[in-house]
Amino acid sequence: MDKRLRWLNNLLCFEVAARHQSYSKAAEELFVSQAAVSQQMRLLEENIGAALFRRQGRKMVLTSQGKTLLHACQTGFSEIVNGLNQVQEEPIQGSLTISSTQAYCALWLLPNLYDFFNIHPEININVQASNLCEDLHEGNVDVAIRFSTSTSALQKEGLVVEKIGENGVVPVCSPSFARDKQIHSTEDLVKTRLLALPMSDKVNWETYFEHVQVDTMNKPLNKTEVSSSDLALSAALSSQGVMLASDMMIGQYIKSGQLIVPVDIPHPVRWKSHIIYLEHSPKHKRITLFCNWLKRKMWQHEMGQPAH
Repeated sequence: MDKRLRWLNNLLCFEVAARHQSYSKAAEELFVSQAAVSQQMRLLEENIGAALFRRQGRKMVLTSQGKTLLHACQTGFSEIVNGLNQVQEEPIQGSLTISSTQAYCALWLLPNLYDFFNIHPEININVQASNLCEDLHEGNVDVAIRFSTSTSALQKEGLVVEKIGENGVVPVCSPSFARDKQIHSTEDLVKTRLLALPMSDKVNWETYFEHVQVDTMNKPLNKTEVSSSDLALSAALSSQGVMLASDMMIGQYIKSGQLIVPVDIPHPVRWKSHIIYLEHSPKHKRITLFCNWLKRKMWQHEMGQPAH
């Protein structure tokens, strides 16, 4: 065995410090003192004979040697975790942590989870709402439900990415807002208050108007930007404006009459729904049951069929 493998504890500490670019944050994750992290990094650098970090303000920035070692450590540790997962498969009973966008969790997942609990009471589901794409290799999330215009953009080594659906995007508002603002055409939309997400570079009002061939160059849009779709929905329900919404998210509000589609021309880009999980997760049995339920439930939703 290579004697350098005796530096394994130092390498584990290095991976955490390099990932955070901070000795203090590494100390928090490892539950040790900052001085202990600093000492381990000093010993590792002495043994290797090369500097791994250089201080830049409050950050510990990796040198070229440090970047090379970090890539090797993360690859190696990932392989070790995959091996452990394959020999430590957990039973069906237990918990799963599911992550998705704030809007999806609030508007679709949580309202439908009771059906899953009726079928699988032995599995507890924890829901983590976040608009960030978490690294599943860190082990904090078991299944991510994400929406993208491209499936390939979500694919990474060690992950299973399943496309489970596709949804259109339409302009929606409350009936009273459409009536008060006299919205009957795409030209009317340009003149009214629009609810928008600032980080949406493909599904936005600019690309919508370009698709319907309405010139907005000399017509500044009256936009209110909000940070998530559920906030935009709340504003739309309160007659504050028109939003571009996934038809899956607002189906119940359309049926109840709380929202309407004032101009029945969808956005040209469609959202693709995906399930993402680790290829060698020890919770494979639980994940399979949850994913099968989710795919069936979403298919029923898209087909307009009642759940069984």
